[in-house]
Amino acid sequence: MENSEDTNQVKGGSPFLLKCPKGTRDYDPFQMAIREKVFNVITSCFKKHGAVTISTPVFELKETLLGKYGEDSKLIYDLADQGGELLSLRYDLTVPFARYLAMNKIKQMKRYHIAQVYRRDNPAMTRGRFREFYQCDFDIAGDYDLMIADAEC
Repeated sequence: MENSEDTNQVKGGSPFLLKCPKGTRDYDPFQMAIREKVFNVITSCFKKHGAVTISTPVFELKETLLGKYGEDSKLIYDLADQGGELLSLRYDLTVPFARYLAMNKIKQMKRYHIAQVYRRDNPAMTRGRFREFYQCDFDIAGDYDLMIADAEC
């Protein structure tokens, strides 16, 4: 059966509209190709200056995030408790990086991270405000001689 509208039938017969959640969007192959090229340029620049990358979970323990964002903590997405831990989606990439450094007792690191973050915000997509978006971080942790690391940026 062909349907020209963007609606489908749910089990039981009630129709629903197929759409992206508010504050999110799909990206087509052309847009993804552009994103990939931009990320490659940025990544090569970071690597040229000695940065390494890490990957942290898209969610963190809620208590780790709550103490770090202050007033912005109301913008954190909480996840339903599935395994005995209270979890929230990451709001940015800095708090997970700080947790990573502390857990692994790392004293010095130049790190870049390009990944999606999530904000429970009132999206205004016409102004570029999304609930799900990429953030690009370059952080310098620890002491480096004469702030050379900052000058490289």
